[in-house]
Amino acid sequence: MRAIVAVFVILIMAAVTRAAENAYDFTVTNQRGEVLGSGKIRLPFKFGADGKGTADWEFTPAQAASTNKYWMKAKARLASGSGKASAQCKDSWFTLDFNPGWNDNNVTVSWDIKKRESGNLYFADFSGGHLCASFRILKAAQRDGAANGSQPIRSETNRTSSAAGSRR
Repeated sequence: MRAIVAVFVILIMAAVTRAAENAYDFTVTNQRGEVLGSGKIRLPFKFGADGKGTADWEFTPAQAASTNKYWMKAKARLASGSGKASAQCKDSWFTLDFNPGWNDNNVTVSWDIKKRESGNLYFADFSGGHLCASFRILKAAQRDGAANGSQPIRSETNRTSSAAGSRR
């Protein structure tokens, strides 16, 4: 019986550790770089690695204003403060869908993490996706919830120097 309990405890600890390893802070900013909101996201995979699954997120809007009418709609969708998102990363292309299964009144993120420091946050309705802000994942979230700086992280595949310039 002790062996079963020990195995069960080890499995739970491994799951908690894996979840903590894939927890990240993020910010949403306007075109001027002003923070419109911030939060935490727990991905089902390491950021930058190929993977797919359900992410847990928390979001807190900031006091900064945006003149983008679509940001106001996106902010309203994120107003619940937390939820589940569909997350996927394939060949360094990262996507988030904050309202999985819905095409209307949805908030999504598309990001080529090899080429850009931040992704595009869209408000999607039946007429299409409307760019409304930038989305950036920062360092891994600390377990105690304390702020831990604002340095963006880069995927393992994005190791080119800034001196290399753009390859467009």
